[in-house]
Amino acid sequence: MRKVKRIAAPHSLRRPELLHWASEMTAFYARPADVRAGLRPPFERYNRLFLDEEVMQRLRDQFAGKCAYCEARVEPDQGLIENFRPVMSALDPRSGQESADHYAWLAYEWRNLMLACRECAAYKRNAFPLASPRARAMTAYRETVAIERPLLIDPCRDDPSRHLSFLPDGYLLARDDRGYASIEILALNRERLARQRKDAIEFALVTLENKIVGRYSTSAGFMEQLDTLAHSGAMRAAIDWVFAEALARAGAAFPGKLRSDRGLAALDGRGQDWIDAAAAYRDFQARVLAQARESTVWRTRVHPPAAYIESVRIRDFKAIDDLKLDFATRSSQSGATSGAMLLGENAAGKSTVLQALALALMDGPQRRAARADGAEFLPRERRSWDPSPQPPRVEVRLSNGETRRLGVDSMGRFVADFADDTDASTDSGVRASAGAAPMLLAYGARRFFRAHGKGAAGAVARSLFDPFAALQDPGAWLRDPDNPHFDPVARALREIFALHGDDRVFRAEDGHVLVQAHGRVTPVERMSDGYRALFAMAVDIMRRMVETWGNLEFAQGVVLVDEIDVHLHPRWKIEVIAALRRAMPKVQFIVSAHDALCLRGMRDGEVHVLYRDEDDRIRARANLPNIELMRTDQLLTSDYFGLPSTARPQTEAALNRYAYLLGVPEPTPAQARERERLALDLEALPRGDTPAEQLIGEATERYIRTRRSASPPQRGRLREQALEEIVRRLEQRLGKEIGK
Repeated sequence: MRKVKRIAAPHSLRRPELLHWASEMTAFYARPADVRAGLRPPFERYNRLFLDEEVMQRLRDQFAGKCAYCEARVEPDQGLIENFRPVMSALDPRSGQESADHYAWLAYEWRNLMLACRECAAYKRNAFPLASPRARAMTAYRETVAIERPLLIDPCRDDPSRHLSFLPDGYLLARDDRGYASIEILALNRERLARQRKDAIEFALVTLENKIVGRYSTSAGFMEQLDTLAHSGAMRAAIDWVFAEALARAGAAFPGKLRSDRGLAALDGRGQDWIDAAAAYRDFQARVLAQARESTVWRTRVHPPAAYIESVRIRDFKAIDDLKLDFATRSSQSGATSGAMLLGENAAGKSTVLQALALALMDGPQRRAARADGAEFLPRERRSWDPSPQPPRVEVRLSNGETRRLGVDSMGRFVADFADDTDASTDSGVRASAGAAPMLLAYGARRFFRAHGKGAAGAVARSLFDPFAALQDPGAWLRDPDNPHFDPVARALREIFALHGDDRVFRAEDGHVLVQAHGRVTPVERMSDGYRALFAMAVDIMRRMVETWGNLEFAQGVVLVDEIDVHLHPRWKIEVIAALRRAMPKVQFIVSAHDALCLRGMRDGEVHVLYRDEDDRIRARANLPNIELMRTDQLLTSDYFGLPSTARPQTEAALNRYAYLLGVPEPTPAQARERERLALDLEALPRGDTPAEQLIGEATERYIRTRRSASPPQRGRLREQALEEIVRRLEQRLGKEIGK
């Protein structure tokens, strides 16, 4: 970490629309605290407008393409726009207390934005401890930083060298509480990072040594370009220490620190002094490091960065003989994790893929709790149903470099590791690698709960393997008066249920959990099947996430859902994926579906289509088009679903017949009558795809019909009336949308 001078804010963060957003934020914080607790601050929908590529590029310029916290090089497609003061639920890790009000109003404050690598952002999450009270909501940035005393180091305001010392082995030593907090919360002493810093320090010392003793001059300008190199803070700290020691040994005087190659002139002909000083610096580690590691440090609850599924290869697993899927794991600039959706006809292998993923990521006790029977996954001969001699194998590659492997032996026993020529270890929790697996939750197509029932409380994937397994009663957990997570869960449910206006999920005085929607209040156990199915799954996910991570916005893991569109109204199908991802942006959702409407929440490259080829083997379709550029009807007739047409078969036949009759040069009287009848029938078809287009189409059609019999003077008035009718209808439609 090094101190960095702020450059001018990008134009994106000086847009006039920011005034409109600020007024929305003011209105949000003006609501009563109990109402505000059930709502999310209105900033996420503005991210694409304000946090665009210009902001990212300016941050890259600001921090020389390096993480603001650890100074690791950040590749162009891997950097995150990170808020120094978190935009939601600021956490003090010492006490575990969160403040839901802090600091959404600083979401687009340039001085609060950092360029962060994914590891530092994953470790930091929403942690922001203070040695003072927090500023009141909507306090201006300048006043906020004057009032608060943060324990995290701000590289654009603070001098990190006052709080941190770099040791020769690449590890950091804290000088005060702010140093302790920054090291612990950001995990700045993680092993790989320390090795990188050590290599950088050694590179810098050797480069300058060779320059001083005159071995070569290719290092000219090294000090001038130092700040553009990864881990320059560590290198500069080491150089300053060695330079001062070398000057002392040489008996030379040089004010200040080494900031340019010209300063090396003070050591002309004294190369041995530099070498001896560098050796003393390396020896410094042995004396100081032992004390540092024995000292009391500022302890926090640190979670490792999440691991996400990058790819899976499934061989001889049920009906799948050999299938490989690559999942996009690139996150957006805001840190939202990518997901995946599996499409395909029935028996195309969607559920099998989800089961294979779940089994590979679970350990032995989890597989037993899910009641997964290994014999069910043994392959069968296609023509006789006899057992195949090939053992099922699943290999899952994770984003942290780990690989999870699972096999099933001929007796139906799970094998947690396998190799072609070595003995496999049995299902005893032994894994292919020692790293931690991601948190996993999985749900089958039937998702229901029994009111006041226990359900599969300990299983993370029971319903994916047992269609009769009930989820744990979500109402019981939400009714608990000691549950500190009700408000954030209620906020997330409001989005998942697509509630608007005053609609909400709330807890009555008697403890019952109620849903206010469409002008009426309903207990959760009396809701419709669609509500109950979605409610049970959503609350089960959120309960397990907050109990593990303490916060939904920063919870991390993998969630598998089979047939997520079951029981959902079209409006929910369009919004459910996007709502789940907004509620838990760092969770990887991998789901299957049958409805094109569900694709609205997916991004390009996240949808995989499974099909059976001419040999009845399950394969994944390649070269799929960009779903973000297609309408729903276009999706249905594309390679994603493969329908020949979205029209009713009779309508399609009528259109084809009408087109044929139009091409007949001299139709018979019967053909002329048929063509006229078809024209009248087809005129009743809706014009346009959206409600606005259909309104315009209806008004236009009415104008054309009336115009045929109107005189020339009347046609001008009819045209004006048609325009007025279109404007009136659009205004009515817009008013309804705003009212929602």
